[in-house]
Amino acid sequence: MNKKKLYVSIVEIIVVIAVTIGIFKFVVIPVRIEGISMENTLHDHSIAMINAMGIQEDNIHRFDIVVIDSQQLNEKIIKRVIGLPNETVRFENDELYINDELVQQDFLDQDFVEESKLTYNVEQFTDDFEVTLQDGEYFVMGDNRLRSTDSRELGPFTIDDFVGMKGLVIYPFTDIQWID
Repeated sequence: MNKKKLYVSIVEIIVVIAVTIGIFKFVVIPVRIEGISMENTLHDHSIAMINAMGIQEDNIHRFDIVVIDSQQLNEKIIKRVIGLPNETVRFENDELYINDELVQQDFLDQDFVEESKLTYNVEQFTDDFEVTLQDGEYFVMGDNRLRSTDSRELGPFTIDDFVGMKGLVIYPFTDIQWID
Protein backbone atom coordinates (compact mmCIF):
# COMPACT_ATOMS: atom_id res chain seq x y z
CA MET A 1 0.00 0.00 0.00
CA ASN A 2 1.44 3.34 -0.95
CA LYS A 3 1.57 6.39 1.34
CA LYS A 4 -1.20 8.23 -0.50
CA LYS A 5 -3.68 5.36 0.01
CA LEU A 6 -2.64 5.12 3.67
CA TYR A 7 -3.26 8.83 4.23
CA VAL A 8 -6.64 8.64 2.47
CA SER A 9 -7.63 5.67 4.65
CA ILE A 10 -6.58 7.49 7.83
CA VAL A 11 -8.54 10.61 6.80
CA GLU A 12 -11.61 8.47 6.01
CA ILE A 13 -11.42 6.81 9.45
CA ILE A 14 -11.08 10.20 11.18
CA VAL A 15 -14.09 11.57 9.24
CA VAL A 16 -16.21 8.51 10.14
CA ILE A 17 -15.29 8.87 13.82
CA ALA A 18 -16.00 12.62 13.80
CA VAL A 19 -19.37 12.15 12.10
CA THR A 20 -20.31 9.36 14.51
CA ILE A 21 -19.37 11.45 17.54
CA GLY A 22 -21.30 14.40 16.11
CA ILE A 23 -24.42 12.29 15.56
CA PHE A 24 -24.32 10.86 19.08
CA LYS A 25 -23.69 14.27 20.64
CA PHE A 26 -25.98 16.55 18.65
CA VAL A 27 -28.60 14.39 16.89
CA VAL A 28 -29.41 11.38 19.10
CA ILE A 29 -28.26 10.66 22.64
CA PRO A 30 -27.97 7.09 23.90
CA VAL A 31 -29.54 6.94 27.37
CA ARG A 32 -29.58 4.07 29.84
CA ILE A 33 -32.69 4.17 32.03
CA GLU A 34 -31.49 3.96 35.63
CA GLY A 35 -34.01 3.30 38.38
CA ILE A 36 -37.75 2.83 38.51
CA SER A 37 -38.96 6.45 38.49
CA MET A 38 -40.55 6.05 35.03
CA GLU A 39 -42.17 2.64 35.63
CA ASN A 40 -44.50 1.40 34.18
CA THR A 41 -43.67 3.36 31.02
CA LEU A 42 -39.89 2.91 30.89
CA HIS A 43 -38.00 0.17 32.68
CA ASP A 44 -34.78 0.04 34.69
CA HIS A 45 -31.70 -0.82 32.57
CA SER A 46 -33.46 -0.19 29.25
CA ILE A 47 -31.45 1.64 26.61
CA ALA A 48 -33.02 4.37 24.49
CA MET A 49 -31.95 6.66 21.70
CA ILE A 50 -33.26 10.14 22.49
CA ASN A 51 -33.69 12.99 20.01
CA ALA A 52 -31.29 15.85 20.86
CA MET A 53 -32.48 18.21 18.11
CA GLY A 54 -35.30 20.71 18.05
CA ILE A 55 -35.46 21.39 21.76
CA GLN A 56 -37.21 24.73 21.79
CA GLU A 57 -39.94 26.15 23.96
CA ASP A 58 -42.58 25.78 21.23
CA ASN A 59 -41.66 22.08 20.79
CA ILE A 60 -42.15 21.12 24.46
CA HIS A 61 -45.67 19.93 25.20
CA ARG A 62 -47.42 18.61 28.27
CA PHE A 63 -46.71 14.91 28.85
CA ASP A 64 -43.63 14.82 26.58
CA ILE A 65 -40.88 12.59 27.93
CA VAL A 66 -37.64 14.53 28.24
CA VAL A 67 -34.04 14.02 29.31
CA ILE A 68 -32.82 16.72 31.68
CA ASP A 69 -29.34 17.54 32.89
CA SER A 70 -29.99 17.89 36.63
CA GLN A 71 -27.34 20.03 38.28
CA GLN A 72 -28.62 19.08 41.76
CA LEU A 73 -28.23 15.35 41.12
CA ASN A 74 -25.20 15.78 38.85
CA GLU A 75 -26.73 13.39 36.30
CA LYS A 76 -29.14 13.18 33.42
CA ILE A 77 -32.68 12.20 34.39
CA ILE A 78 -35.63 11.15 32.27
CA LYS A 79 -39.05 12.52 33.26
CA ARG A 80 -42.42 13.59 31.88
CA VAL A 81 -43.38 17.26 31.41
CA ILE A 82 -46.41 18.02 33.59
CA GLY A 83 -46.46 21.81 33.88
CA LEU A 84 -45.57 24.48 31.33
CA PRO A 85 -44.38 28.06 31.90
CA ASN A 86 -46.75 30.35 33.86
CA GLU A 87 -49.12 27.52 34.83
CA THR A 88 -50.34 26.50 38.26
CA VAL A 89 -49.94 22.74 38.76
CA ARG A 90 -52.00 21.15 41.50
CA PHE A 91 -52.51 17.57 42.55
CA GLU A 92 -55.48 16.81 44.77
CA ASN A 93 -56.69 13.28 45.57
CA ASP A 94 -54.50 11.84 42.78
CA GLU A 95 -56.01 14.17 40.18
CA LEU A 96 -54.02 16.70 38.15
CA TYR A 97 -55.29 20.23 37.80
CA ILE A 98 -53.66 22.79 35.52
CA ASN A 99 -54.88 26.33 36.21
CA ASP A 100 -57.79 24.77 38.15
CA GLU A 101 -58.90 22.59 35.22
CA LEU A 102 -58.86 18.80 35.59
CA VAL A 103 -56.41 17.14 33.18
CA GLN A 104 -56.53 13.39 32.52
CA GLN A 105 -53.27 11.42 32.82
CA ASP A 106 -54.08 8.67 30.33
CA PHE A 107 -50.41 7.62 30.12
CA LEU A 108 -50.56 6.19 33.67
CA ASP A 109 -51.22 2.44 33.88
CA GLN A 110 -54.08 2.27 36.40
CA ASP A 111 -53.28 -1.33 37.39
CA PHE A 112 -49.70 -0.25 38.15
CA VAL A 113 -50.98 2.74 40.16
CA GLU A 114 -53.28 0.59 42.30
CA GLU A 115 -50.64 -2.12 42.77
CA SER A 116 -48.06 0.51 43.85
CA LYS A 117 -50.45 2.02 46.38
CA LEU A 118 -50.95 -1.43 47.90
CA THR A 119 -47.22 -2.26 47.82
CA TYR A 120 -46.24 0.94 49.60
CA ASN A 121 -49.35 1.02 51.81
CA VAL A 122 -50.43 4.52 50.80
CA GLU A 123 -53.77 5.98 49.85
CA GLN A 124 -52.51 8.32 47.13
CA PHE A 125 -50.15 7.71 44.22
CA THR A 126 -49.31 11.43 44.07
CA ASP A 127 -49.32 13.47 47.28
CA ASP A 128 -51.31 16.70 47.19
CA PHE A 129 -49.36 19.85 46.32
CA GLU A 130 -49.61 23.07 44.36
CA VAL A 131 -46.91 25.05 42.54
CA THR A 132 -47.03 28.08 40.25
CA LEU A 133 -44.43 28.20 37.52
CA GLN A 134 -42.71 31.35 36.31
CA ASP A 135 -41.69 32.37 32.79
CA GLY A 136 -39.51 29.67 31.22
CA GLU A 137 -40.08 27.09 33.99
CA TYR A 138 -41.19 23.49 33.44
CA PHE A 139 -42.47 21.05 36.05
CA VAL A 140 -41.50 17.42 35.44
CA MET A 141 -42.38 14.20 37.23
CA GLY A 142 -41.62 10.51 36.94
CA ASP A 143 -44.51 8.21 36.07
CA ASN A 144 -43.81 6.18 39.22
CA ARG A 145 -44.75 9.01 41.59
CA LEU A 146 -43.96 7.02 44.71
CA ARG A 147 -40.35 6.42 43.65
CA SER A 148 -39.35 9.49 41.64
CA THR A 149 -37.03 12.38 42.43
CA ASP A 150 -38.40 15.14 40.25
CA SER A 151 -39.58 18.76 40.30
CA ARG A 152 -41.36 18.15 43.58
CA GLU A 153 -37.93 17.96 45.25
CA LEU A 154 -35.63 19.51 42.64
CA GLY A 155 -37.82 22.45 41.63
CA PRO A 156 -38.72 23.50 38.12
CA PHE A 157 -36.34 23.23 35.17
CA THR A 158 -35.70 25.55 32.24
CA ILE A 159 -35.29 24.81 28.55
CA ASP A 160 -31.51 25.10 29.03
CA ASP A 161 -31.64 22.00 31.28
CA PHE A 162 -33.27 19.88 28.54
CA VAL A 163 -30.83 17.75 26.54
CA GLY A 164 -33.26 15.52 24.65
CA MET A 165 -36.87 14.57 24.14
CA LYS A 166 -38.81 11.72 22.65
CA GLY A 167 -37.01 8.78 21.08
CA LEU A 168 -36.94 5.01 20.87
CA VAL A 169 -36.25 2.27 23.41
CA ILE A 170 -33.89 -0.10 21.59
CA TYR A 171 -33.02 -2.58 24.34
CA PRO A 172 -34.12 -5.00 25.66
CA PHE A 173 -35.67 -6.08 22.39
CA THR A 174 -38.88 -7.14 24.17
CA ASP A 175 -39.39 -3.51 25.28
CA ILE A 176 -38.82 -1.75 21.94
CA GLN A 177 -41.18 1.23 21.87
CA TRP A 178 -41.45 4.86 20.82
CA ILE A 179 -41.03 7.40 23.60
CA ASP A 180 -43.39 10.33 23.11
